[in-house]
Amino acid sequence: MSSLKDIGVHVVHVGGNGNARAVLREVENLLQKLVEKGEESSIDLSGLPLSAEDYDLLEETLGEGEVVAEVHSLGPTRIHETGVPGVWWVTHYNDEDEVLAEFIEVAWCPEILLAPEDDVKDGLEALRARLFELKQESNHG
Repeated sequence: MSSLKDIGVHVVHVGGNGNARAVLREVENLLQKLVEKGEESSIDLSGLPLSAEDYDLLEETLGEGEVVAEVHSLGPTRIHETGVPGVWWVTHYNDEDEVLAEFIEVAWCPEILLAPEDDVKDGLEALRARLFELKQESNHG
């Protein structure tokens, strides 16, 4: 009869502490909710115990998409689409280029890229004022 110590064990390094794999499963669940119910959500990576290897695995698995954007409001924010449509990597920086917060957003478009309704209304008024000025210039010219 053999004992447990006679069983051969082969240790396989999977990278990181395994939290990246849990995050990827959560991304899968959130993406399914987006597709089926239109529910958008996000994962706060800043609050998770992720190692450098975990970040590497997340970046490698999710890949790079076609869209990259920067928003400059209360410090720079970099948004990039991953290679999985509907999955976005959003990183907020301070003025010293240090990461303040980092999220994976599962959404049709990240909320930070959507123009606030009041800003759009102000933009309409500003455009109308410019068009009025152009009309006045052409009438006097």
